[in-house]
Order: sequence, then C-alpha cells, then structure tokens
Amino acid sequence: MRRATSSHFLCRWRHDSIQSNFVRCLTSPLRRQGLLCSLLLSLFQETKPMSESREMKPPDWSEVERVLIIMAHPDDPDFSCAGSAIQMARQGIEVTYMILTNGDKGNHNPLVTRRQLILMRKEEQRKAAALCGVKNVLFMDEEDGFLRPTPEIRKRVCREIRRIRPQLVICNSPDRYISGRGYINHPDHRNAGLIALEAIFPAADNPMFYPDLTNEGYPPHNISQLYISHAEESDVEVDITNDLELKIKAILCHESQFDDLEATEKRMREWGGEEQEDGSKRHYERFQQLDFRGRPRRGPKAADKNAQKSES
Repeated sequence: MRRATSSHFLCRWRHDSIQSNFVRCLTSPLRRQGLLCSLLLSLFQETKPMSESREMKPPDWSEVERVLIIMAHPDDPDFSCAGSAIQMARQGIEVTYMILTNGDKGNHNPLVTRRQLILMRKEEQRKAAALCGVKNVLFMDEEDGFLRPTPEIRKRVCREIRRIRPQLVICNSPDRYISGRGYINHPDHRNAGLIALEAIFPAADNPMFYPDLTNEGYPPHNISQLYISHAEESDVEVDITNDLELKIKAILCHESQFDDLEATEKRMREWGGEEQEDGSKRHYERFQQLDFRGRPRRGPKAADKNAQKSES
C-alpha cells in the first residue's frame, strides 16, 4: 500500500516537473489529428444517423439501476459518454467505468516512462470520473495498443458483468475503422467493442460458459440494454446541453493528452452542437441501442424439452 502511494506522489512530482515537455511531446501530426478528431467526434455525436429514416428517441433508464461502461483507454468514457454518465449518476444509477488498457502508449514524450504514464492516466481518469459522479473505475490493465479479444480478457470482462450485474452496458463500436477524411480509429477502440460484445453474448448469460465463475458466486446475468457509442446507425440520443460544461471539465482532466489546454477548451466551446431555430445550440450523445427486454431466453425448461425430444 505504501509503495503504491509513494509511486503516486512520484508520478505527481514528475508530472508537474515536466509539464513543459508535454507540449513538445505531442507533435506527431497523426496523434494531433487523432486527438482533434476524437474531440470532434465527442462533440459531434450530434452527427445525424446514417439512415435519415431512423427515428431518434430519448433514453429509457426507468428500469436501470446499474450501468457498466466498457472502453479501451483512460479518457474514452469522457469523450464518448460523460454527459450520459453525469445524468445517470444524478438519477441515482450506479455507474461503473471499465478501462481495458493501461494507456501506456498515450503520449509521445520520451522523458516519461510507461510506468509514470500509467499512473498519470489512472489519476486523470479517477478525477474525471469523480467530477461526473462515477464512483467505480475498474482498470483491467491490458497493454495499450495491443488489445485483442482473447479468451482470457473475455472471461475477465464476463466476470465483472456477472459481478456488477448491470441492466445497461455502453461500449465502443466494433465496426468503425475510419471517420471522415482525417481520422483512423484506434484498433483498441474496435477491439474493446468486440470484447464487450463477446463477453455479453454468448458468455455472460450462459451457465455453460465459465462454471467456475458460478462457483465463485457470479452466476449468469442477462443485460437489458446495450448502447454502442459512435455507431453509424444511432437511434438513441441523450440531450447533454445542460451538462456540457461538466463534460468538458471531465475531458480536460486528461492533461497528458493535450498540449494546449486553453486552446482545447476554446475549441470545445466553439465547435459542436446543433443549431436551433432560435440560434441556440443543443448538444447530444448518440448511441445505437440493442434492447433485450421481453425477449425469450434459452433456459433450463427449453433445455429439458430439447433433451426429451432427443431421447424420443
């Protein structure tokens, strides 16, 4: 415990002492473009759904008590869905962030060690989560940049789904490779979405998967809803206009990701939003919803019937 604490303070000291070097470390054009596009995507989830005939609807959290948000890196929840997390936490919903990687590649400064960066980014994510009212942050500590949907990480995520027992899961889109003409989506984002989907189905609700987890006290669990962030066919929109300032503050907690915080904050306030007839702007976070409520499940009775048929 003491060792972790002293590392924490060492991290703080190194972070403060090399702040000027962060300006020089974020000079990679692709990284600058990627961060800028992430910022735009977070503010322009206001983009219209690809299918203009698809009707947007408000979220239904009336039966939601617990939410698990599964993302690739520290900062991803804040870019993708901090506004929604703020509103859910305010309503008394228990929100948990699951960060799959340790974020140790998220900076170009050669003076910062990977270990220091991991500590910095965890601290930044905890601070951002606290601002949003999110009390639980899980770090799965997979290596940044090499996230893959392995059987091992699928089981670990499945274990947390069964332990937390969320009604709603939010994850990245597994399908987004590029956006527009200037952004290559990080492969960890896609794989984080794929890991989440594979942990939910077929594993989380099936007792034939991971019986050892059931023996540990984590029986199968069915989620009710799934939200996919930055999906092409979004159909649920959360109006975050009144919480935009807090979302921006949460994003700005990730100081290691920006070379100029003031300029970044200015861009966030000037860009994004959908203009209304009165000249004002509304801001949204949009998701593709999969709704599993009311759908029949394969349970013991179905298995018994199938067994009887096979015997006859």
